[in-house]
Amino acid sequence: MTRDIVNRLRTNRDCLAPCLMDEAADEIVRLEQVVLALTTERDEARREVLLWVKERCSWAELSDEIKKRGWEYLKEDGK
Repeated sequence: MTRDIVNRLRTNRDCLAPCLMDEAADEIVRLEQVVLALTTERDEARREVLLWVKERCSWAELSDEIKKRGWEYLKEDGK
């Protein structure tokens, strides 16, 4: 979705000055990278929490905690 916005900003030059459109598109790309980095950091922190929980709980309790928190996606990558 954001790639579509970026492409429209870079190609639809009738709305704003071209330099402003390029600047906006560049900022969107930069923000995507920031979000990706923050999401990666968040997921690593969640995995660390699960390791702490695993040391103190059974596998059933751990699975319940993962499900309760909506962190099932963390199990998909094998970590």
